[in-house]
Amino acid sequence: MLGADGIILATPVYYGSATPQIKALIDRSGYSARSKDGRRPFENKVGGPIVVARRAGQNFTYAQLMFFFMITGMIVPGSTYWNVAFGREKDDVTKDEEGVRTIKHFGKKLAWLAKKIAT
Repeated sequence: MLGADGIILATPVYYGSATPQIKALIDRSGYSARSKDGRRPFENKVGGPIVVARRAGQNFTYAQLMFFFMITGMIVPGSTYWNVAFGREKDDVTKDEEGVRTIKHFGKKLAWLAKKIAT
């Protein structure tokens, strides 16, 4: 993560929130990103969240991930809507045309912005 120009955190929604694994990553990397010497290694990196839900919990989970990007001083590009897609079974999310289109647009914006910042 320290060497990356861009960071995307993604999670399915489990019981209305992010998975324990992504939450552990956020907690551990976020803690290490707030050093005592004042360095903020994620500051001005580009990043953003992607959330997949069956029916509900996507807004809270999206906010959980967004907090990480905001607290660490990262830059989050916009898209055409929130980076959320819906599905229950394997590959169902590919049928959510709006969700897939939104996330693809987000990925393109993130790559474009990371490239602009790096130059």
